Amino acid sequence: MKRVDLYDDEMSRAWKEDVDTLLVFAGLFSAAVTAFVIESYKWLNPSFNNVNNDLLRQIAMKQLDIVVSSSQTNFVPQAASVRINAVWFLSLIFSLSTVLLGILCKQWLREHRRDTPCSSSKEALELRQLRYDSLERWGVPALLASLPLILQAALVLFFYGVLDLLWSLNITVAAVCTAASVISVSIPFLTTILPAYYLLKYRAIAKFEDDVLLCPYKSSQSWLFYKLTTIVLQLFFHIKVTFQDWASSDLYLLRTHTENRLHSIFLLRGLRWIVKTFGDSMAMANHMFYCFQTLPVDVAAHASGNPDEPSRDAVYYEFFRHSAWDPDIGRFVAELFLRQINCQNANAPEYSFWVLASMDFIGDGQRPQLPTEFLQQIIGSIRCFCADNRITLLDVDPLMIVCKKLWSHPDPAIRHQSIVLIDDFQAWISRTPEELQRDFIPSFASSIKDIIYSEDERAPMSALILSEKGREFIKFLDRHLAAQEIDVDVYSLQEMPPMSWQEGKGKVARLSGLSTDFFDKASFDSRIRVTNEEPLDVSDTYTVA
Repeated sequence: MKRVDLYDDEMSRAWKEDVDTLLVFAGLFSAAVTAFVIESYKWLNPSFNNVNNDLLRQIAMKQLDIVVSSSQTNFVPQAASVRINAVWFLSLIFSLSTVLLGILCKQWLREHRRDTPCSSSKEALELRQLRYDSLERWGVPALLASLPLILQAALVLFFYGVLDLLWSLNITVAAVCTAASVISVSIPFLTTILPAYYLLKYRAIAKFEDDVLLCPYKSSQSWLFYKLTTIVLQLFFHIKVTFQDWASSDLYLLRTHTENRLHSIFLLRGLRWIVKTFGDSMAMANHMFYCFQTLPVDVAAHASGNPDEPSRDAVYYEFFRHSAWDPDIGRFVAELFLRQINCQNANAPEYSFWVLASMDFIGDGQRPQLPTEFLQQIIGSIRCFCADNRITLLDVDPLMIVCKKLWSHPDPAIRHQSIVLIDDFQAWISRTPEELQRDFIPSFASSIKDIIYSEDERAPMSALILSEKGREFIKFLDRHLAAQEIDVDVYSLQEMPPMSWQEGKGKVARLSGLSTDFFDKASFDSRIRVTNEEPLDVSDTYTVA
């Protein structure tokens, strides 16, 4: 019964709001008409000044010995005065009648929705249906729908009286006011007719139209006009479809339009509107995600604004990547990104590695540390990315930030597994054409220099500095920089770089306990070696399918 009560409450509330609005307008309108009527009714009686003038004229004639007829002509008001008073008084009567009927309707609605204790829900439903059927049978909804029509008729009569008065006084003023009045009266007239016309026209052809738009000018008087029109048309034509109200007609047009289509254009537009309007709301993000899960991939892709996305993961990624600052959503976006780069046929979106670079791998006490399995996924995915030669210049900086976090991770196993990325980077650079190396090598060297600058004697120290692989990679970059005569310091985004490349090499040697000229030697000094640094195969790390 809760749903039934909600429906009845909404129906009664809408009626009461309409009646309240009409009562306010009818009261103000009646006051305005009364002000005109107070002056106009005098035009129906002889004027006191005219009577005095007649008496003075008779006295003057007697003094001049002019024979005065004793018969007096009866006063006859002008035809315009009769018309004006007739329509204005009718207008006032219609307006006050609207107030009277509106008050009565509110009383009837109050009794209709009166809460009556019943012995069971079954009896409550029976009582509700009895009241509703009686309300329909006695014509209360029709009377409520006619109240605006009565008030509009009063307004039209008032306009007619005003225009009649103006045409008898001044043609120019009357013409201007007539044009304004015609426009004002045409608007409610057309908005009453158009919904019925549209519904009668399009309900038969809605399924064949590419786009169907509902007429929004719905009102109680337009519904009454539609019902009267269908009654007349049924005398000449056979009309099968009848509707209970405007809502049922809207639903009919929607279902008729979409029954022969793969996807409703209104569903696609609605989802797109929700994403554009509420896409930045964290409270709505989860709801929209669960909604997308129930939709076909092409519908979800269109809703997210990327209709050409082939996979569901790519759709989710594009939708959530702007909300990756949230820890939970950021983790989910990172997983989606890893799935994409592990797909051989997928191209990672630009700047997508920043999703991983912005994550907190360790945790700060409030957010949990990323699990080892997830970090292994990251390592394996980066190795596959390098093996497929998909690195771009825009990927270098975020990749190095990710590696920095992996190489400095508190877990020795993660540091050991992630340092093998050095081999992948070095092998990828060696496969790169020489003209591209001039772009990539300075970018790698600049990122490595930033990692070195941020390191000190604290524990754990980056595996880039402690491991032989890291020192070999630094020397590998240094050798290419020297061979191609590249000054890596000019590639810094800062006007005054905090550390030069030469100073970075010296810091690595100092932190590793090596001689200051270590990187200038022809071969590496093998005095310091980190045990258990056998390179891992790509298959040793878990990757996302």
